[in-house]
Amino acid sequence: MIATHLLGMVRQDTTYDIKYVQQNVKDIFGFDISYHKAWHALKAAREEVYAAWESSVRKLPKYMAALQKWNPGTVIEWLHLDTDRPRRKMLNYVFWAFRPCIEGFRYCRNLISIDGTHLYTKYKHKLLIAVTLDANQQVLPLAFALVDEESLESWRWFMDIIPKHLMLSDDDRICLVSDRRSGIICAINFVSAFQFPRGVHHVRRVCWSICI
Repeated sequence: MIATHLLGMVRQDTTYDIKYVQQNVKDIFGFDISYHKAWHALKAAREEVYAAWESSVRKLPKYMAALQKWNPGTVIEWLHLDTDRPRRKMLNYVFWAFRPCIEGFRYCRNLISIDGTHLYTKYKHKLLIAVTLDANQQVLPLAFALVDEESLESWRWFMDIIPKHLMLSDDDRICLVSDRRSGIICAINFVSAFQFPRGVHHVRRVCWSICI
């Protein structure tokens, strides 16, 4: 009953929080529910609206095929793991870059900034992102990858693919910008496109200036 009541709110706000569930149930139905019950109700509502993570992953090949169909030239690369079942593979990594972004990079600065962020699912996957800046200081997204974790292997795989589709000439020179994540630092040692003399790596630093 609570999950059904939440469907409209979840459709309107993907970030609808558990504390709002508890307050909303109290306001509408006049009784308190535990955090545990609110969590399960919100989970059920989200899965009803957006489907479960497992079913979303199964739809990923069709989604990527649609991206390529309606965005011709879009690049998609997969890395699968073998399973104990013949003809069945397990998704490990997937990379994609939209053709307009690839072409737009030719008119941007020779700079690529990479970073990763969490996906808030029970499987804790990560989204790797590469962006650049145009002449107006606007951010242009270049490439994305869905990986199981941020590691030497996943960053190396991501960084190996980027030059193949974005740096079309061996004469291209690139400044790669990142934070100090060990996976990135180590991966650069395996990707010649980001090593001197073809590339240079710059580590972002946050400087605090305190005036008293």
